[in-house]
Order: sequence, then structure tokens, then C-alpha cells
Amino acid sequence: MIISLLVIIATDTFTYMDFEGYFERITSLITVFYSFCVLALRGYLSEEEVNPAKLISVPVIISAILISYLIYTITEMVFPKIEDSIVFVVMIVISLVTFFLICFFIYVADRFEKSIFLFVAGCCTMFVDALLAVNELYYYTTVFTVLINFAEILGLYFFIRFFIQAKPKDMQSLTKEYF
Repeated sequence: MIISLLVIIATDTFTYMDFEGYFERITSLITVFYSFCVLALRGYLSEEEVNPAKLISVPVIISAILISYLIYTITEMVFPKIEDSIVFVVMIVISLVTFFLICFFIYVADRFEKSIFLFVAGCCTMFVDALLAVNELYYYTTVFTVLINFAEILGLYFFIRFFIQAKPKDMQSLTKEYF
């Protein structure tokens, strides 16, 4: 967990120095960050909990379509600046979607208290990555920078809070019932 936070510090440093100049380094570091986060979450999700019946619902399908459209639109918007680095864009999109899906699966499985924190963290990371690409490669404004920093801090806060406060729900009900 500490390593992933150090990776984010390095990523932010490169972002503020020269986003376009360090684009490949930044995307590689963000991919490493998401990989560490996924590894940290692997103990909170089992294959049995990924229930397709829960995932195939109207709200989930609409959300998936909207998220796919968002990724496509932002990629198309900033593509002229990143067309030489398409492999890195694919890496970051795959790692972001993987991280978000794992957060979502843990949230839907509803086995842990505070699993909503993971869902919030996943939404924040998606918001940060989308707005960062727009802000740095398409239209720069200080307001976006403030929103990006706020959402990044909020996402990391909720991600860490999940690890601190997550307790299996079954254990809690047993403790209350017998003690």
C-alpha cells in the first residue's frame, strides 16, 4: 500500500513538471499504481462472489455504456496529442477498468462493511484520469487542476479508509449476536 502511494507521488511530480513530455512515464506509473491496488484488493474478492445475475441489470448495463462512451470520447478528443503513445493509453485504460471493476465487484458482493468506500474510490480515480487527460491535453484550466487534486485526495482517502475499516459483515453480526 505504501509503495502505491509513493508511485502516485512520483506520478503527480511528473504531471506537474511536464505532462506531455513525461506522458509515457506517467501512464506507466499509473498502471503500476492500479496494479498494486488490485493486488491489495485480491483478498477481498473471490470468484464465487462475482455473480453474473447481479451484474446483468439495467443500471449496470447503462453505467457500462456510459463509462465506455466516456473513455471513447476522451480518447478521441486527446488522440492527436497521444497518437504516438497508443500502447500506453491502452495500458492505462485496461488497468483503470480492471481496478474499477474489482472495486465494483467488492461493493456489489456486499461482504464487507464500508465497501461503499471502494466504490467511491473507484469513481474518484475514473474522474481524475478522465479530467486529467482533458486538462493536460485538450483544455487547461486551474479549476480542473483543483478538482483533480481534490478528487485524487478524496479517492485515496476512501481507498485507505476501506482497508482500515473493512470488516466482514458476517463476523459483525455474529459478534453482536453472541457478545
